[in-house]
Amino acid sequence: MLAYEETGKYVSERHAEASAEGKLTAGNVAAIINRRFKPEPKVTAKELKEFAPEWHHSGFYKGSNGSTMGRTYFFPADTDFDELFQRVCKTREYNARIEAEADIERYFFSAGFERLHRRSRWDKAWRVYAVFEAIQCKPSMTVPFEKKEEISREDYEVFKKHEEEDLEAYESFQHFKDRMLSKKEVA
Repeated sequence: MLAYEETGKYVSERHAEASAEGKLTAGNVAAIINRRFKPEPKVTAKELKEFAPEWHHSGFYKGSNGSTMGRTYFFPADTDFDELFQRVCKTREYNARIEAEADIERYFFSAGFERLHRRSRWDKAWRVYAVFEAIQCKPSMTVPFEKKEEISREDYEVFKKHEEEDLEAYESFQHFKDRMLSKKEVA
């Protein structure tokens, strides 16, 4: 359900309850931290959202896909601002350290999927094939590559020509490599 706040905006019931309980929004907390610690650059509400224990829908706004609801991030009234500011500083230091790292080229093997036209329901619906990628990134980045297997540059250069080759179910790079080498020996 939606609540109609004093501001004239439609917000979620939980948003209205959080405001009534005296919880602080991320914007309020950012203003308090900026007044108390005077950091350069100033702390923004967007920076604080990862530390907020809860969020609630807040009002409609025009988005790229029409009208959508925004989010307001809330902190308890008894928030320890010193600790929160220290966490923000550590996050900033970490991000600065990551940005300072030089980009390197990393090589990955993964599976690609292609929808097949089925003649009957017993036909295979998907084709699974090998994908090889060379990506410029920071050495410490791991999150976007969870479903990819990192390989050496030499393996990348040797097996890149086998891209689009069909894979067996749940095939690892080592198994794919052995299969391609045995194919080469047979031929």
